[in-house]
Amino acid sequence: MIAVILATRMEADPLLKRLAAEPVPARPFNTWRFASAGGGLIVVSGMGQAAARLAAAYALDQPGVGRIVNAGICGSLRGDAPGNLFCVGEAMDGDAILSGGPTMGHNVPPGPWFGLTRARLTTVLEPVFDAKKRQALAKAAELVDMEGFAITSVCRERGVACHLVKGVSDRADEDGKDAIARNLPTVCEALAETVATGLHNGALGQTGSSSGLTGKVVRLIRVEHTIFSIPLLVAGALLGTGGQMPAGSVLGLIILAGVGARTLGMAMNRILDRDIDALNPRTAAREIPSGQLSLRAAYAVAAAGLGLYLLACAGLGPLVLLLSPLPAVLLIGYSLIGLCLAASVPAAFVAVSGRLALTAEVMLLAAFAFFWMSGFDIIYAMQDASSDRQTGVKSIPAAIGVTGADRVSAMIHLAAVTALVALWWRMGAGLTAAAAGIVALAAFIVAHLPGVPLVKRFFPISAVAGVAGALVPMLGGLP
Repeated sequence: MIAVILATRMEADPLLKRLAAEPVPARPFNTWRFASAGGGLIVVSGMGQAAARLAAAYALDQPGVGRIVNAGICGSLRGDAPGNLFCVGEAMDGDAILSGGPTMGHNVPPGPWFGLTRARLTTVLEPVFDAKKRQALAKAAELVDMEGFAITSVCRERGVACHLVKGVSDRADEDGKDAIARNLPTVCEALAETVATGLHNGALGQTGSSSGLTGKVVRLIRVEHTIFSIPLLVAGALLGTGGQMPAGSVLGLIILAGVGARTLGMAMNRILDRDIDALNPRTAAREIPSGQLSLRAAYAVAAAGLGLYLLACAGLGPLVLLLSPLPAVLLIGYSLIGLCLAASVPAAFVAVSGRLALTAEVMLLAAFAFFWMSGFDIIYAMQDASSDRQTGVKSIPAAIGVTGADRVSAMIHLAAVTALVALWWRMGAGLTAAAAGIVALAAFIVAHLPGVPLVKRFFPISAVAGVAGALVPMLGGLP
């Protein structure tokens, strides 16, 4: 459930009418409940940071509330016309800016308000109506208010999503007080329409339903991409048994460990990247930056993945459990996909063989996995080359351009093919395994054809290359 916080009753009234909100009696803050858009609360905090912090804490203490929207008026620091609406992308401590201290800021996800221009907001203790303060704040941001940063601070402390939608009422200058009086009704009506539409379209209040939550978790960890890892796990296990299919219980535990590890890795990846994702138009709609899934829920998903992984490792024996923290550290710290997939091969080998001495075949398959996914990871990042340059993300496509990144990816994929050919040769495999290798080679080639969309190259073409590559050792015993 969502709680919408506004500073004054005048700002709240149009939204109360649109959402047909009903008053909730005997509360420390004026509070209303609405049933539309999945249901939620509207809270009037009062003006200022202290009141806003208390109201945010109060709202989050209410049963079922898992995210906050702060809507309200603001001043424009760069001359935007009154009535313009913005979705805040970063909220900053304006008083720290005015005092010359270190600037504190919080990235803020857009939620469903993608149609609004993104802007930076400073929050101050006192209204800004003079040129000197306005000029100082304008060096860091476009907007100024008295509540936003305080509310984002509380949400950050609690680990929940927060969205800020602001409407310009004045230009934070000498005419500011009169401008607010003139523009307040119009701006508040526009805010109410925009906030209500976003609540309905984004269905932010429905995250409490089990089906909705399940769908968001599935999208968070990209369950369909598990195809990347399971064939490699099976191939690693077969190498550990000398080509014999392991017992069903053992293979099942290996697959469960892989699913748990991948859930942990994907959840941590999304958690650690949430601020970067919020700044990228392509990824801003992901579950955490858009506020569809709270940070607390994402950590719960990661913990569940870790628990499943450790439970499966324990079932595979003392040696596997003893070694289990090594992959977990990679996954929790920052899951480099290629490295983690490469590690899955020797992990499966050790699980069935019970020995740490890795064979050359295992190392070649691990090398294939590393180069295969690392090359496709670069292709995937090519979608975000422009955004990465703007936001300072140090990706290969941002550093050397899309064309250069594609060439680097092709060289890495050549290394993957080389490892696969060496594996086939060393195993003395036949034509059946060679056919699988040819399919993998064809997928690698298609992935670098200019006319193939980038998103298709990463999935399903990368999956075809990976599965076909894993089939080479699995089919190695056939003629």
